[in-house]
Amino acid sequence: MVFRGTPDARSGGDSLATDDDGGPLCPEAILEQLDSVQRPAAWPIPRQTDESFTAETGRLVLPGTDVTVSGLECNAQYQLSRAAELPEGTFLVTGTVERATCERDDPFATDEVRVHVRFDGPASLRPTCEGTVLSLWESGPITLGFSETTTGLERVQVPETVAGLADGLSCLSVAHHTMAPSRSHPAQRDHPPLLTTGETASIPDAVARQRRETGIELRLPETVESVFVAAPLAFYLGASVTVGDRDRPLLTAAGTDVHREFSPLPGFQTEAAAMLRRVFYLDCLIRRVNPGRNADLLDACSLDPDAVRALSPAGRLERYLSVPSAAIRDGLPEWHLSTHARPSLDRARCLPFLLDKLSLVYLPEAAELDRRDLLDQTLADAYPTRGTPATATRVEPSAGSARVRAWLAPGTPVDAFKPTTAAYENRYRYRERDGDRLRVSVVLNDSTMSDERGAVTDIYRAADLPMDVTVTERLTRAELADVFESRNDFVHFIGHCEDGGLRCPDGTLSAETLSNVRTRTFFLNACGSYDEGLALVESGAVAGAVTFTDVLDRHAARVGTAFARLLSNGFSIHRALALARRRIVMGKDYAVVGDGTYALMPGPADPVVVWLTETDAGYDVVCEVVTPRAGERYRLPFGSVNALNGRRTALSVDAETLVETLESASVPVIFDGDFHWSPNLAARLAEPA
Repeated sequence: MVFRGTPDARSGGDSLATDDDGGPLCPEAILEQLDSVQRPAAWPIPRQTDESFTAETGRLVLPGTDVTVSGLECNAQYQLSRAAELPEGTFLVTGTVERATCERDDPFATDEVRVHVRFDGPASLRPTCEGTVLSLWESGPITLGFSETTTGLERVQVPETVAGLADGLSCLSVAHHTMAPSRSHPAQRDHPPLLTTGETASIPDAVARQRRETGIELRLPETVESVFVAAPLAFYLGASVTVGDRDRPLLTAAGTDVHREFSPLPGFQTEAAAMLRRVFYLDCLIRRVNPGRNADLLDACSLDPDAVRALSPAGRLERYLSVPSAAIRDGLPEWHLSTHARPSLDRARCLPFLLDKLSLVYLPEAAELDRRDLLDQTLADAYPTRGTPATATRVEPSAGSARVRAWLAPGTPVDAFKPTTAAYENRYRYRERDGDRLRVSVVLNDSTMSDERGAVTDIYRAADLPMDVTVTERLTRAELADVFESRNDFVHFIGHCEDGGLRCPDGTLSAETLSNVRTRTFFLNACGSYDEGLALVESGAVAGAVTFTDVLDRHAARVGTAFARLLSNGFSIHRALALARRRIVMGKDYAVVGDGTYALMPGPADPVVVWLTETDAGYDVVCEVVTPRAGERYRLPFGSVNALNGRRTALSVDAETLVETLESASVPVIFDGDFHWSPNLAARLAEPA
């Protein structure tokens, strides 16, 4: 096994704590600390290992500070969080080296090497910036074991050409468990295979075997833009994609009369999105998402569910295209996600991640908003039209619409999260977590903002979740760097940001100097932290909340506490911030960098947002369901209504019914342009006038 690292200028102390390049400890570097290494091991490791050795030592530096300690005689196990003294007895310490951390040549390299050390106490364990130091009271024998694991998705490699990209796209629909209408349910779709480029094509046997011949073919102009825009439609239909010397995209289906010629770009992107929405929605109807309410809709579309389910994918497409647009126009839910991307062959490896969320793809034409436009849009969000919340972006896409938007292109969006290729690759690396507990670190580097520190800490600790919360104050540059480079699920930074980076007592820490960020998500609640957040994502994080400009401390505290509660209740990074920033007028100064669809916790059972307007007779209520899981239905808190993701449901209720419902639910509510949590608002509305 060969591992490489990146030098860390801050590290000092024991040279044995890093490999020859200064990177994280790897197996070879650990063995180099020992004399008289023998194989096979004299004492067994009670874990599966690929290799094991025996040596004699009084001190050993292990990789990282994320280690577990097991007492083999008392059958106890715990996560090491601080220096510990171990009594007499036999112990096993386990740490992990990520190949993704040590080897950057392959962006999808995620193999892990677990390092196990068996020894007899008494001994001490001490986390340091170089790793975890194991010190025995007396030099004695230890057993070292290494185990390497490789898990993950299949990888489809294609030549770095438009034709190669089209071939790769044709393989991604193997993620569907079925091509029947039930493919519209997220449980019937896996993550597509990863897509990489190389000198030659390499299609794994498993992918080749699983490809279904649907008879549907999408012929495109030989441009990377056409392939990107067509990707969601082709993926969902299971279409075979080819490119050639043609001006207009063409969709055909064998054995049918389907012969649909689309407009050239840019019109193609709108037409492809409309067709995907149509096919997806009709699949949802046919699979009987809501049997009690579907009958009228099916009659309006002249669809017999049993007859449609019996058709082939090509025949079903033909049948769907014959449904009059007027019959479904009012029923179509708002699409959950669109990504405005600048297509390139290098960026093509993002496509599987976009398709996993069934994101629409548009080209990134947009018009920037000036400061006056931003203020107008901010006020529109703070004081929306009755029952119709306004949305806007600093760069407004010229085509397409979705409730949540991503901007995978140069530029700085507002009301759209800013993903990068690195963000998607980092998310893939974090697809599986070690341990069952979340690690949350709250950092207060400005004592004047201690109110936010206390509030968010209380929220995290009060959440009925397996969560370990660490609170620190006035961290130096080296200490703050260690926080971001440690295994944290979420870091909530409260402080200030300057041109040089995040403010610390001894200067500023630039996130660009961090080579190995192992913090999954973050909130940099500091003025102008946008660039620092992007740098954290490029260095290893998945997503985080940031600010564009200066924000008032009291505003930062209001946004920070609301964001903490939403995040710990299962909302995605983008959705949590979009709701939290409604607590202040200048909410447009907050944004999300990285993959905004990422959530720390499993999604809430009722991912509903309630928009509330008071009337003379009671209240007008609009319930909105928006999650990254397209095709799922949810029960609304009012009545027994089920709603498809993306659907808005409007109704009117009296004051008593409203209060009773809000007391029994736990959902965010927008009332008078401000954000509330339903139980809190219920208590307020129940108070005597």
